[in-house]
Amino acid sequence: MDIRVLQYFVTIARERTISRAAEQLHLTQPTLSRQLKDLEEELAVSLFNRSNREMTLTEDGQYLYNRAQEILKLVNKTEEKLTRKGEIGGDLYIGTSETASFDLVADTCRNLLELYPQIRLNFHDDNADTIYEELDKGTLDFGLVLVRTIPSKYQTLLLPKQDQRGVLVPKGHPLSSRKHVTVKDIVAYPLIVSSQSDVDKTSLSNHDYKIVATYNLLYTASRLVQAGVGIAICTNGIIDNPNLTFIPFNTVSEEKFYLIWREQHDQTATEKAFLEEIEAQLYEIEN
Repeated sequence: MDIRVLQYFVTIARERTISRAAEQLHLTQPTLSRQLKDLEEELAVSLFNRSNREMTLTEDGQYLYNRAQEILKLVNKTEEKLTRKGEIGGDLYIGTSETASFDLVADTCRNLLELYPQIRLNFHDDNADTIYEELDKGTLDFGLVLVRTIPSKYQTLLLPKQDQRGVLVPKGHPLSSRKHVTVKDIVAYPLIVSSQSDVDKTSLSNHDYKIVATYNLLYTASRLVQAGVGIAICTNGIIDNPNLTFIPFNTVSEEKFYLIWREQHDQTATEKAFLEEIEAQLYEIEN
């Protein structure tokens, strides 16, 4: 299996037909079909369900597609890092948790692009656990996470936090008129909670409660709340929906907002420029 064939496979998966993929790749259909057949024989699996209209991924195909995307992204990052040595430009990959504290990062990105318009920013929204994994794989350059503690293997920069924890409830819910709520108030209702492992659930441990769903991104949870599935424990400032109400807890959250990255000696000029700009933004706030 080589990188070129992986790219062929990913293109077929996206286009769903050999003809469209061949057109995208500037190859003949017989050539591309033969490459796919050779790949399936090499791996001894069927990668696609073939129908008269479109090709869909099998379970093995989906697994390879997910891994191929990671591999191709890492290859592109490696090539760019070597060819752009010392230059500021190219792709910067940043994973971010959902947070209302993003404004400083957004200001940093605006200033960075004004200084270096050849930079392209790529944001990936996910929870902290997945961001850690992507940093370790090398497919992300930085992570923005809202957590209580950070694994010691990462470099960190503490950023200003605007988030407040509470619950998201439908308009007209019995709790919607409250200014604040306690854990005791919310455990009487079906709960929707983050699947992130760092989220502290110990506050629920002394109560009888029922978790009916977990979520990765709050948008999904908000749709469940609106549908009446339950109420979501979350942070404020992310969901703007007139049919939902956010009620803060009566205690202050211990979570903090961090910029994190892997400790490495070969940081690119682009990564250094991003760090310098975000530190400059922090300096302006603090002074």
